Amino acid sequence: MARRLYLKFKSLMPEPLRDMLSFFNQHLFARWTIRKKLGLWFEVDFRKKCQTFTPQDWKKHYEACWQHTTNPCINKGDFRRIRDAIGQPCSVLDIGCGTGQLALSLAQAGFRVTALDLSINALRLARNHIAQIDVNIPLVESFAEHLPFPSSAFDCITCCHTLEHVSDLDRTVAEFKRVAKEKIVILVPKQKYRLYAENYHTYFFNSSEQLIDAFKLKQFKCVELDGDREDSAYPSPMLMYVGTLHKHRSA
Repeated sequence: MARRLYLKFKSLMPEPLRDMLSFFNQHLFARWTIRKKLGLWFEVDFRKKCQTFTPQDWKKHYEACWQHTTNPCINKGDFRRIRDAIGQPCSVLDIGCGTGQLALSLAQAGFRVTALDLSINALRLARNHIAQIDVNIPLVESFAEHLPFPSSAFDCITCCHTLEHVSDLDRTVAEFKRVAKEKIVILVPKQKYRLYAENYHTYFFNSSEQLIDAFKLKQFKCVELDGDREDSAYPSPMLMYVGTLHKHRSA
């Protein structure tokens, strides 16, 4: 609640004042505050080190993350927007599935869902959630940059709070466009770059244009979602991108 109020107060400031506040916080307090709050398991210098990470390094850091969080990442409003963006039930690959909440909600709504994450710990949490409901959701361990599926394998790809974490944005986008047959639905936080933060973000999307430019699709819709949502796991504003590939949907 305190963080939500702080972010609301900060959002009311003029942008130059917000930037100044962030500058002083980053240079004077952020690193120490994050280390004290999260402890030694969290790599506070992640953004300084990740450029030289091996695939094993990436997995190690995200396995640790999913040992310390069970964040569902989306709320009911986000799910409804994603469901409506996809349209009629079809085959969906949910990339960066985390605890499986979106995949589970889509499956319950009639979609044929496969869920993918690079973290075994995340997939274990997802498996536990899925086991409580009578649905079939295959779980796949893999990186978003190297999807283990043939081209046009799924009607739609969903990717919520994951694109900002990838190691190679261009490679990831190319894989999404290869594997998706009809639509790509993306949800990311709207934020500026910060060296120190309580996350492992590698890419920062501060405008719709950045997402639009990343995917370079002719038909798309990109909107900003209000961050002041009481049931949201993330109180900051979001960007939702829906790109259409104009391929044939499977029966």
